[in-house]
Amino acid sequence: MKLFERLLDTDVKADLLTLFHNNSNLSETAEGLARRMGRNPAEVYRELEDLVELGILRKVEVYSFGADRDKEIQDAISKQLALGEMAESGQAEIDQVTAIPKITTGLEVLDAVLPDGMPPISTVLILSDPGAGEESLVAHFVSKYVQQKKSTIYVTLDNFPANIRQIARSQMVAAENVDWSSLVFVDCYSKTVGVESDEPHTEDPENLSAISIAISDIMNREGAISLIVLDSFNTLIRKRNIRSAIEFLRVIVARARQAKCLCLVIMNRKAFPPAMNASAQDVVDGVIELKIEETEEGIARSLRILKMVGTKHATTWTPYDISDENKFVPSKKKPVSTAASRLS
Repeated sequence: MKLFERLLDTDVKADLLTLFHNNSNLSETAEGLARRMGRNPAEVYRELEDLVELGILRKVEVYSFGADRDKEIQDAISKQLALGEMAESGQAEIDQVTAIPKITTGLEVLDAVLPDGMPPISTVLILSDPGAGEESLVAHFVSKYVQQKKSTIYVTLDNFPANIRQIARSQMVAAENVDWSSLVFVDCYSKTVGVESDEPHTEDPENLSAISIAISDIMNREGAISLIVLDSFNTLIRKRNIRSAIEFLRVIVARARQAKCLCLVIMNRKAFPPAMNASAQDVVDGVIELKIEETEEGIARSLRILKMVGTKHATTWTPYDISDENKFVPSKKKPVSTAASRLS
């Protein structure tokens, strides 16, 4: 076919040439050109390709990041990891929560409401009012494991690692010669506030897949992990959404069962509607609830065990105090009831 015949062999191609001759700086998609000309997009695309082959038009492909789709994929990966590990573990790993001998926490007020002890392989949600002492409670466990040189992974979203070490140090009798190498942080807070982190593992709090991978890397490098802390779950919900956060919590539960360790997850019990709290409670093995109230006698704190799989536990509110050393101590106030319940 002669060149001029090829250029004018269809009305669509003639319209395209006319349009571009009149608008030499025009840059548009095939769909946009079809709308301008009132033509069928498929016919326009076919003729555009012919003009590109002739060299009259230049075709430029542009790539851009699809953030929404990226988040969907991250959520899907997290869900697959969680469901996959749960499926592989089967009932055997769930049963290990109840089969292994329980441990005492070392806190008189907590051991009183857990007379049989706490399952050492379990994920426990600390559902707390702000100021009720959730930081002191977690710091007690961290300090205990660090002093015993047991490896701990601490995912921090609300505080600097240095501050967390200081809080844990306050729980120790002699903290001068403590080896802190067993406490490994996944620092998700420094990036939030735009500060350079000194920790080897620093992740974006919105990148749940990266956080999960960091936890796995630490587990592979450190070997036996005794404690995992997620501080805090409500920050994940705010950064992402409740659905993504719950799926990530499932991943954390799976990681704890894989490592055969204790996992503590902090959540503000007043930050979200009760339905959101219930969704988180359904995923974990245990729930310790802390509340703080103003009374005629001053500030009153109390706790109860809403859930603890496979062990006897008190379900009524039990008062406690926070000492000047930020430690949990029994309160002089008597609990309303000392009744305990056992889950089947």
